[in-house]
Order: sequence, then structure tokens, then C-alpha cells
Amino acid sequence: MKFGPGAMVAAAFIGPGTVVTAITIGAETGASLLWAMLCSIAATIILQELSVRTALATNADLAQLIHRLGISSRWGWGLIALVVVAIGVGNSAYQSGNLIGAGLGLKAALGWSLDLIIVVASVMGATLIIVDRYRWLERVLSSLVMVMAVVFIGLALALMPEFLTQSADRLWPTLGLESAGLVLALVGTTVVPYNLFLHASAVRRRWQGVELGRAMSEARRDALVAISIGGLITAAIMVVASVLVAEATRGSAFEQLVVAVGHRFPVIGPWLIGGGLFAAGLTSAIAAPIAAGWAVSGALGWSTAPGSRPVKVIALLVLIVGSTLALQASSPVALILSAQVTNALVLPVVSVVLLVIANQATVPLIYRNTRLTNGLGIGVLVFVCVLAASKLWGLTG
Repeated sequence: MKFGPGAMVAAAFIGPGTVVTAITIGAETGASLLWAMLCSIAATIILQELSVRTALATNADLAQLIHRLGISSRWGWGLIALVVVAIGVGNSAYQSGNLIGAGLGLKAALGWSLDLIIVVASVMGATLIIVDRYRWLERVLSSLVMVMAVVFIGLALALMPEFLTQSADRLWPTLGLESAGLVLALVGTTVVPYNLFLHASAVRRRWQGVELGRAMSEARRDALVAISIGGLITAAIMVVASVLVAEATRGSAFEQLVVAVGHRFPVIGPWLIGGGLFAAGLTSAIAAPIAAGWAVSGALGWSTAPGSRPVKVIALLVLIVGSTLALQASSPVALILSAQVTNALVLPVVSVVLLVIANQATVPLIYRNTRLTNGLGIGVLVFVCVLAASKLWGLTG
């Protein structure tokens, strides 16, 4: 099957943060926390299905639905402001990490200057934003997801015999309090708030003019397959790291993986891992500004139609801020800290809003939430509330 908007979601959450987290968890715990990956992918699928279903059934982006809900209630403008800050400012902060991650990957393969790669990646992202061709965006991100799948799943399969010889405590699932921080980190890099806005806007563009029942069926299948592949890629990174990264003792998680794969596969290793890491960084670097443009414009009641000037301006601002921070080569600690706090707040809030919208009369009865989907949604809501509370406690404690 051809990938659609679901590949954009997978491309967005498999960024440098997810790669680093997966490397760290794999090196430290082996496969014992793969269950956490399954839980986070299940939560992602449930939330993204809510976003897709409400967007197609109401013919409105998630951000537009939040705007409508917001202007009709006293507390609504606070919700709109939270979305603007969390998605707009937050994505600007994370954009620098996405670009640096892409740069480190290609630098490992080609030896280019990090600054040059950041500029090249930024120009690629700006071109897609300015041209505003949804099909181009979808194809580019789908292709990069396939690059990551081939690289990381291929490496995992090649190393599987060694992986299976590890001790039982690194192969069997564990659920200890000492692993809680790693579990939260893994879930936090997979269940991403801005993906809910990205997916809702993308499915409306992808299936515009298509009969609703067919569009809903195809969108759900696309999301299920693509997000599952994204989870498989993350699990593959954990497997590779559990075998190789423990052998390296110096440098960052990125550097450890590059060195370890280079030693094991001297000829093609740097090209493989460099290409995979570049794809991981570039996908998020492209998706984050576009998601911010759609989300902020919709939340403020501005047009999100193809060619929309507000969408392009906001997306380019996010890209420029992120590129500037990346080129300065200094970690924007304060900005990233604020982004983590606001994203930790916005995910439970948006989850509640999604549940509210999915039960409203504006959604056709056949696509409205059932007891089962409400139960699943509430379960995920509790899950993300615990995640948000834990993240805020860790940031402020």
C-alpha cells in the first residue's frame, strides 16, 4: 500500500529525541522495556484515530475545532493560548535539536561541516513550506521513513543472533520503579502533541473530495500501518543499541552508536547509521514547522487552506528560529525547558478536548465515540496525565 499522512506522523515522532532515548534504553536494559514501546504505540494509535475521525467527520482541522470550542467558552481562550505557546514556541525549541540530529547523522557518513548540513536541511524544509505541495511533503517524509526502516530494522535483523544470546534479565519484560524514568522518556518521545494537529490537517488534504466512509477507512488503515512501522523502527534501534552501544564508553548516544556500528561494519556502517540518523532528524525538522503553522493558524481562526500565508509565515518563523539556535551551537536550555513544560500540559488538555469533540452532536452518529472508544480514550487520558505529572515533577523537582 502507499503511505499517506500516517507516515508523516511516524516521521515526526522518530526524531533525534526518540533515537537517543531508544539507544539509551536499549544499551541499559536490552529488550526488557519493549513493552513500554508497545504501550506508547497503542496510545498513539488511539489518540491519532480520534484526531483523524473528528477531522474527517466534521471537515475541520483539530486546531479549528479547538478555536470553535474556545470562542464559545470563558476558559477557551486560555486553551487557545496554550496551543499557540506549546506548539509554536515548543516546536521552535525542538527544531534546533532536529536539525543538529540530522547534521550529526550526515556528518558521520560524509564528514561534512555540521553548520553546512544544518543550512542544507533548513533550505530543504523552507522549500517544502514555500512551495506548499502536500503530495511532495507526503512523499518526502514517506521516503525518509522507509530509509529509517531499511537501516535500523536491517541492522536489528543482522544482529539478532547476538541479541538473543543476552542474559534473561535483558530479554524478559521488567516493571521496576528504577525503570520508570526510562519508560516515561520513551512514551514522551512517541506520544507527541503536535502530531495530533499535523495528522488532522493532513488527512483533510489527503482525502479532500473523497466519500467520507472510504476516506475514514483508508485513513485509519494508513495510520495503523505507518505508526506500527514507526514503533518497529524504534524497537529495532533498541535492539541494535542493546548489542552494540554497551561496547562504547565515551561520547553522546549518537556518537556511541556511530562508533559501534562503524567498528562492526567498517565499510558500510558509517553510511548506514549516518543515513538513518540524518533521516530521523530531517523528518522531524520538516514536520515540526509545518505542524506548527497548521496548529497555530487554526487555533487563532486563520486560514489553513493550501497556500495560506499565515501557515507559511508561522512555519518559516519556527524553521528560522530553530536553525538559528542550531547554528549557534549552544543548547537553548531555557527555551527547551519551557517547551517541555507546555507540551506536558497541552497533551492531556488536547486529549480531553478530543474526547469532548468526538462525543458532540456535530459528529455524525456513526462516527461518534462509543462506550468502547470512550473507555480506550479515557484510559489513554489517564496514561498521559500520569506522564505529564511525572515530567513536570522531574523538571521542577
